[in-house]
Amino acid sequence: MRRFDAIQLALRLAENRPIIGNLGPTTDELWHAGHRDRNFYTYGNMGLVSSLALGMSLATEEQIIALDGDGSLLMNLGSLASIAREKPRNLIVVAFDNEAWGQTGNQMSHTGTGTDLEKVAVSCGIASSTTVDDLEELEGALSNALTTDGPHFIVAKIEESGYLPISPVEPEFTLYRFRNTFVEGQQPAPPH
Repeated sequence: MRRFDAIQLALRLAENRPIIGNLGPTTDELWHAGHRDRNFYTYGNMGLVSSLALGMSLATEEQIIALDGDGSLLMNLGSLASIAREKPRNLIVVAFDNEAWGQTGNQMSHTGTGTDLEKVAVSCGIASSTTVDDLEELEGALSNALTTDGPHFIVAKIEESGYLPISPVEPEFTLYRFRNTFVEGQQPAPPH
């Protein structure tokens, strides 16, 4: 499956839930799939998306969806152990696995040589972990995660299919815009 198709699916299923996008292509594709105030774009934060999403999930009752990558997770495997330790019922992590370090030159990542991120997550203590290979399986896994307590960890095997144009995202404005959707007493704006 292509990451962009998977992101479009996640955005549709998320409805108005916050989505945290991994650096580079994931953030660009999230923006192109449907820019909205509840998308949090993380340029330059390799290895930190799941940790950021964990912090957000602990600060709100809303479900938080993180769109991470295999290379980023491999740089911070401790995030999976921290998620398992804290057990946030409202956290869903989707790890796009292209078996490559796409942001540093497309070198083969550890998942291309045998590291199984689903098994890593389970061994850390995230019982609701699965691997999917196509959009139909991803839709089933995400639909289940959106209707049951987590934490949930979904490895989505993807094929690299080129990059979309860089999105016009400004980090400071992303934070301001995203934070304002959580103002106490204010209902989040509907998706547009």
